[in-house]
Amino acid sequence: MNLKMNVKIKAKIKIAYVLPSLDKGGAERFLIDLILNLDKEIFDPVLVLFKRGGEWEQELAAQNIPVVIFHKKWKIDLLNFWQLLNFLKKFQPQIIHTQLGGDIYGRLAAKLLKTPVIITTEQNVNPDETWYYNLAKKITARWADKIVAISRAVKKDTLNRYQTPEDKIIIIPNGVKIETFISSDLNSATKNNSEESRPFLIGTIGRLSPQKGQTVLIEALTRLKTPNFRCLIASDGELRDKLTEQIKTSGLENKVELVGYVNATVFLNSLDIFVLPSLWEGLGIVLLEAGLCGRPVIASAVDGITDIIDKDTGWLVAPGDAQDLTEKIDWLLNNLGTPEVNLKVKNLRAKVIAEFDIKKVAADYQALYHDLLKAKLIIK
Repeated sequence: MNLKMNVKIKAKIKIAYVLPSLDKGGAERFLIDLILNLDKEIFDPVLVLFKRGGEWEQELAAQNIPVVIFHKKWKIDLLNFWQLLNFLKKFQPQIIHTQLGGDIYGRLAAKLLKTPVIITTEQNVNPDETWYYNLAKKITARWADKIVAISRAVKKDTLNRYQTPEDKIIIIPNGVKIETFISSDLNSATKNNSEESRPFLIGTIGRLSPQKGQTVLIEALTRLKTPNFRCLIASDGELRDKLTEQIKTSGLENKVELVGYVNATVFLNSLDIFVLPSLWEGLGIVLLEAGLCGRPVIASAVDGITDIIDKDTGWLVAPGDAQDLTEKIDWLLNNLGTPEVNLKVKNLRAKVIAEFDIKKVAADYQALYHDLLKAKLIIK
């Protein structure tokens, strides 16, 4: 582990962000963007990963932001925790900020080191959480000074699941880097005359897991009245083999493809419509990205998603209802480019820009950091 310490950082506010890995997911992408948008004249951040890194760590390295990686070998790995604890003891952060699987390790380390401020970001609702993990989260949540919920749905879940006092929870949504995804043509999903023969392109991005509802999407596609389509399902996960078999048994091998990890900007801009059939969701950051790319969006009417998609910004379907999803996709494919569709696309983009710009979100987090440090008399 090589970590060069700048002599000037003692005057800055040290923040250690703790999470397990930089696997490709919306929560991980958000944290990278948050760190990159901090005011480096005020804050000195470090990212600590106790399982593994990922390609996104290179973006931090390019900005001279340290990434420290420890490689956890076992579910309970005391040496791994000692490495984390020892590093944080040397770094001496004023703030430890955790999310995802970093909450238990990070909050325990912060408590042992008497770190002045402990913050957690809750990224999802967790209906499939194990009882022992739930218990550990409940206990360590008591040590957090503030828990940030990314949506109303996540706040409600955090209140119920961990019995967290309501005044300890604040809602700050995840944000996206606007300029990465925004396209100049809001109607670019509409096929032009030279493209009439190509199939309509339907797409979704999400971990291949029960939560993301890809099985429902495939079932819906078997019922489409519009025959001229292809569907690309991006990302990877534990359901890859099951989805591959479902595609085969449904006779959709020539229409539906699992494409693995993709460049989200390029992928989204290639689509005619974007679908997110999740059965539950914390927020759905990919919806923000699709909105900025000018894609018409169909998504499940579940808490979290409805913070972004409503009757004015997209099309909602009952979660798990393949027939409802089929009807919405068929209707949209036959109405691309109409004033009704274009208005919703325009409204969604405007909403994302106004409410979910990463610069605004980073400013909200910085204000929270300052408020908590002032309350602890760490800064004036």
